[in-house]
Amino acid sequence: MSVSILIALALAPAIFLLIVIYGKDKYDREPKMVLLKAFILGVISVIPAGLIETWIEPMLGGIAGGITGVAITAFIGVGLVEELCKYFMIRIHAYRHPAFNEPFDGIVYASFVGLGFAAAENVMYVLQGGLSVAVIRMFTAVPAHYAFAVVMGYYVGKAKFDAANSTLHLIRGIFYATFLHGAYDFFVMQQDYPALGILTVGVLIMALRMSRRSIEELHADSMFRFHERGGV
Repeated sequence: MSVSILIALALAPAIFLLIVIYGKDKYDREPKMVLLKAFILGVISVIPAGLIETWIEPMLGGIAGGITGVAITAFIGVGLVEELCKYFMIRIHAYRHPAFNEPFDGIVYASFVGLGFAAAENVMYVLQGGLSVAVIRMFTAVPAHYAFAVVMGYYVGKAKFDAANSTLHLIRGIFYATFLHGAYDFFVMQQDYPALGILTVGVLIMALRMSRRSIEELHADSMFRFHERGGV
C-alpha cells in the first residue's frame, strides 16, 4: 500500500474527531486560526514527549521489573509525560487567549491539541505497521487520546473561570487524563496476563463516557447557549 494512502488512513480518525468536537462547539465557535495553532502545537508536542520518554523510561524500568515495572512505565513514563506535554501546549497558547471565554472552550482547545498529538503519533505507527495498525488504532488509540483530552479540557475550562479553585482543577485534569492514559497503556503493554488485554477496551469505554458527560455538562452551562435562545 502506498505511503500517501497510509498517511491518509492515519490522519482520518483525528480529522473526523476534530470535525465532531468543532461541531459540538455550536454556541460560540472558536477562531479557526487559533484552533489550527492548537492542533499544530499538539503535533509538535510529540517531539518533547518522545525525547523525555526516551530519557526517562530506562530509569523507570530499573526501579522495578515485571508487571510493576510495566505499570510505572505506563503511568509515569508514558501517561504522565504525554499528558503534561499536551497540557503545556494548552497553557502557553489557548489558556490566556481572549477567545477562551467560557469553560467549554477548555474541551475544544484540549481536544485540538490532543488530536494533533494523536495524528502525529498515528502517522508514525501506521507507517511502521501498515494497514492493520491503521484500522486498529482508528478505533482505539486515536479515540482514546480524544477522550483523555476532553477530560483534561473539562478541568482546564473550570480552572480558567474558577480562580479560587484553579490549581485544584488543573491538578485534577492532569491526574484523570494521566490515570486513564496510563491504565490504557498498561493493559496494552503488559504481557504477563494476556487476558487483561480486554480491559483496554474497558478503559476506552470509561474514558469516552467521561468525555461525553464532560461535554454535556459544560454545554448545559454555556452562557452563549442562553444568549442564542434569547435568554437573559
